[in-house]
Amino acid sequence: MISKTQVNCAFIPFAAGLLASVSTTALAQSEPQSQASAPQQSVGLEDIVVTARRVSESLQDTPVAVSAFTSAAIENKFATDIRALAGDVPNVVITNVPGFNAASIGIRGQSTGDIILTFEPAVAVVVDDFVLAHVQTQLFDLFDIERIEVLRGPQGTLFGKNTVGGVVNVITKRPEPGFSGEVRLGYSSFNTKDVKAAINIPFTDNLYFRAAGSFQESDGFYRLTKNNDVDGIQGVPGRGQRWPGTRYFSGRAKLLWEPSPDTDIMLTYELLRDRGDSPPSVNETPAGFLFDVIGFPGIQTTGGSPFDTGTTLCEGSASAPTCVGTLSGHRVDVDGIYLRGEHNVDGTGSFTMVGGWRRVRSQLPSDYTGENAYLFVSTREDTRKQYSLEGRFSSDFSDVLKFTVGAMYWGQTLDANATSFLGFLRFLGDPTALTDPNQSTAYYKVDSYAAFGEAEYKLADPLSVFLGARYTKEKKDFSVQPQVRRSLIETGFWPEYSDSASFSKPTFRAGYRWEIGRGINNYFTYSQGYKSGGYNEQAMSATSALPFKAETADSFELGFKTETADRRLRVNVAAFYVKYNDLQRDAVVPFIDPITGLPGQETRTTNAGKAEVKGIELEISAAPTAGLTLGAAVGWQKAKYKEFSTDVDGDGVNDDASYLKLRNAPNWTASANARYEFPPTSWGTVSVNADVNYQSEYESTTLNAAFSQGQARTLVGASIGWTDPTERYRVSVFGRNLLDEVYRVSANSVAGLFNFTNYAPPRSFGVEGAVKF
Repeated sequence: MISKTQVNCAFIPFAAGLLASVSTTALAQSEPQSQASAPQQSVGLEDIVVTARRVSESLQDTPVAVSAFTSAAIENKFATDIRALAGDVPNVVITNVPGFNAASIGIRGQSTGDIILTFEPAVAVVVDDFVLAHVQTQLFDLFDIERIEVLRGPQGTLFGKNTVGGVVNVITKRPEPGFSGEVRLGYSSFNTKDVKAAINIPFTDNLYFRAAGSFQESDGFYRLTKNNDVDGIQGVPGRGQRWPGTRYFSGRAKLLWEPSPDTDIMLTYELLRDRGDSPPSVNETPAGFLFDVIGFPGIQTTGGSPFDTGTTLCEGSASAPTCVGTLSGHRVDVDGIYLRGEHNVDGTGSFTMVGGWRRVRSQLPSDYTGENAYLFVSTREDTRKQYSLEGRFSSDFSDVLKFTVGAMYWGQTLDANATSFLGFLRFLGDPTALTDPNQSTAYYKVDSYAAFGEAEYKLADPLSVFLGARYTKEKKDFSVQPQVRRSLIETGFWPEYSDSASFSKPTFRAGYRWEIGRGINNYFTYSQGYKSGGYNEQAMSATSALPFKAETADSFELGFKTETADRRLRVNVAAFYVKYNDLQRDAVVPFIDPITGLPGQETRTTNAGKAEVKGIELEISAAPTAGLTLGAAVGWQKAKYKEFSTDVDGDGVNDDASYLKLRNAPNWTASANARYEFPPTSWGTVSVNADVNYQSEYESTTLNAAFSQGQARTLVGASIGWTDPTERYRVSVFGRNLLDEVYRVSANSVAGLFNFTNYAPPRSFGVEGAVKF
């Protein structure tokens, strides 16, 4: 582990130059030149090509608010997953679901902040045209990525359902002609070790293979210091050990066959093996909640550090008599097989077919309380199988009319079970709380079909109009056996609630694109989004097991994209207004067990109301002189409920809750970055990078509970790197969160019982070496 003293001694000489691992929101990044002589530095921003409309076009031409990260920009972030990119995109929040290594992504006021297995996200994450169905595996590794596009606002026409907030579109690197490879070794704070490698092999002149993999192991940035001083019941004693350690390997292998110049077929295999520790939580229980009353107050009461926490670590399994096996950690296995074919017909267009199958198996034993006291120890085990097939045609036979049409099938099955020891009930007179857990099961099946198309017609040379539509029809089957004590199940009592429902929805997109002058584009869009209806696998009764309706979004956006003729300056601005109807909202509310009569909690999901979000976004990129690139982004949004009815105070009666704030919707986001590459010399090139980003406070929970807000923060990072004259070798030193901000990023408040929260890592430093061949 790197100590603070060692870090300060090593990095103080560089402090003036280190102000952030550069994060470029569509900044130019030049490709490496492999020549021994010092290359000349170019001036100007890179023309970034995106696929935000399912066709390749310039970032500046596409009539969508999209921020693009090139491969070089991602590499300069020294990031593990997509959370590191969020600070550079206006009106975007990317954090984790509290208590899990799962993504909670918010764009323009829409987000999914719960791990419930049957929930479908409000923001789609798409990797190589395959949609990741659930938040559990959306915090993927960023190695060997070609480009990431963050599309803001509903994208229901071309990307389909569950895009009411937007889309994170990921394009990984393809195999290519020529033998090449890369190895990276990294070491950073908290004893974090990273090994990354990629290799590209041409088998023949039209058959290419590429494989890439990442391995990470670390000790974690929390320390386990808490033990049970109330009644002495606890797991492994907290001795100040670091937690939670990460241990995972992720890989991808691709085989590309080009039988003709106009045809390519690519087969991809994806692998993930995650064996990290169970993530701990921080106890931020307000005064008067149950945990506070029984002797486990939150850190606001005790004055403790959020990084000094507790968790119950014990051996066991879902079927064990007293523990679900939190000492075994979280285990996630992903296997995916994908096939993509594309055929171009000269003068006509391109045909694309994409199919895939993905299986995710998870075992997630956790203690959510931030205490080492067996208060609430639970596990959930699930197997999710997902499969899809999409075909589309994009025309290229006319400069006046261009269109894309297609159809898609998307399906998934889910088998899940959960076991929960509600240990806090022992303080309420239940002597079996530590030996008789609650158990539940759930089954879920989805079959979804869609047809879509979008056309753009050029009315005159500078003015085009576009119109798109999509029709989605799906059927969902659901069955749940709600939480019942194991002792009752053994007697044969275990109710089951089963149901099926069908949903269908047309969505539309229309607008214009106007090239006002050279390098000045204006656009207006009206677009709709659709978040599928469904079921809640945590239902505790027949009523809460009924389906909730689909959620819809209507978005109006006006944008300008400008760029100087020499590409030294790029300014993009977008103003938007979005209306959300039939909002799907989940809330953890008190629940009295009808069998035991003891208090508990239930997560209920309803179509609670309506909301509106309006805002403006500004992105600026500049390359004023050779070697220097600058960037900045600002986002402002105002999100509010127009109607919202839910049980706020736990009395079983719905209240007017329209005064509450939407989750994951900060009013302000802002960022700035700079990269300077010194003129090349005979011994190599030195580059320094700096960035800063600010995010204002936002709500993490539906009911805006106390001590659950994502806290305002200003993050500063830095890196300095050396590359040899051949651009084969690279060494970089970087720092993150240099101001050592302490801030909460996610939280959950459990029905007057307790609050559990997560914090972002404190200040950290690292070094990375890379070699290309």
